[in-house]
Amino acid sequence: MKRRDALGRVALLMGGTLSAPTMIAFLEGCKSADESASALSFPFTAERKSLVSEVAEIIIPKTDTPGAKDAKVGDFIEKMLKDCYAAKDQDGFNQGLKELEKKDFMKVSPDEQTKILKEMEASAKEEIAKAADEKKKYTEAGKEYSEAHVPFFRLMKELTLLGYFTSEAGATQALDYVPVPGRYDGCIDYKPGQKAWAM
Repeated sequence: MKRRDALGRVALLMGGTLSAPTMIAFLEGCKSADESASALSFPFTAERKSLVSEVAEIIIPKTDTPGAKDAKVGDFIEKMLKDCYAAKDQDGFNQGLKELEKKDFMKVSPDEQTKILKEMEASAKEEIAKAADEKKKYTEAGKEYSEAHVPFFRLMKELTLLGYFTSEAGATQALDYVPVPGRYDGCIDYKPGQKAWAM
């Protein structure tokens, strides 16, 4: 599967939107070590890896299909951040992890964890809306706008979905998967309760 095809399919799963840094990272490929140097240290410590994996598991929990931990989404997120994202996005991600660590995310109850993540999601939406307004003001004034980093929760959610639905577990067990597709049928009716097709 080509990168552009996979990106388009994950964008559809997310409701049609991916942030510009995620699209750029996915389409451009990996960066050299000096291009991606930041405050975020790689490899992640065991605690950081557990934290990232736990957040991913809350986003895509294990049900009758594998969860994010089963698909090793934490490892995927670490690899993508290290190799494909600019320093400003790595730093923004690092700030989000620090915020979770300050709130003792791994020690609080599952309900409290969900509450913390919902607050971060609301904050990310506000931050994105504010950045869009600022960009519009700069454009109207004829000035160049410097893109801000992607908010932590937005980037975490994008990478979780991207990692999960492009993993073997996600593509073959969470979606309908045909390993060797037959002829192309452009219009197939879905049956009630049927999974979306893996592409």
